[in-house]
Amino acid sequence: MARRKQADASEQRTKFLGVQLTPKERGKLERAAEGEGISLSAYARQLLFRRQAAAEVVAETRRNPEAKALAGELRAIGNNLNQVARELNGTGTLRDWGELREVIGLHKRAFERVIAL
Repeated sequence: MARRKQADASEQRTKFLGVQLTPKERGKLERAAEGEGISLSAYARQLLFRRQAAAEVVAETRRNPEAKALAGELRAIGNNLNQVARELNGTGTLRDWGELREVIGLHKRAFERVIAL
């Protein structure tokens, strides 16, 4: 591989990150990198930064108070649906079909809010 020219102002990789792997894990990564036609180091960087981008999206969602409230609401609606299903499965009948319609309506509205996020 050719050396960089002194005048090259692009950022150089000078920091090291060591990761302990089993021989099996290392071999798996080497084969995957070879299959991509790139070095093990370049392949590992791709994996790290692809995971980092996904983690940032998840972390951002966790910090979003609206998303947190919506997740709690969906859990509560799920509990209501489970109670309705338990009654229907246990007795074969449902006392209040209006309750089921109401819970399904809440669920639909919550999912519309999820899609809007």
